[in-house]
Amino acid sequence: MNILLQNKKTLTYVTDVSTWTTQHEKAQLFGTGIEALFFCFNRHLKNMQILGEFVNPRINFTMPVTDLSGG
Repeated sequence: MNILLQNKKTLTYVTDVSTWTTQHEKAQLFGTGIEALFFCFNRHLKNMQILGEFVNPRINFTMPVTDLSGG
């Protein structure tokens, strides 16, 4: 399974701390959903979603990342 982060508004993917891409194959892969979640929280990223991609695309999922800071 691949775990990626995508901005829901721009549909761009995280590649590293300061770079975004529209190219799915250049997206940073995270080891777990928790790592992806902490990446968002630590960088105060908004409008994000975690993508879980499997060999069988029928079980792929997206999970919105909610801003817990209240702001």
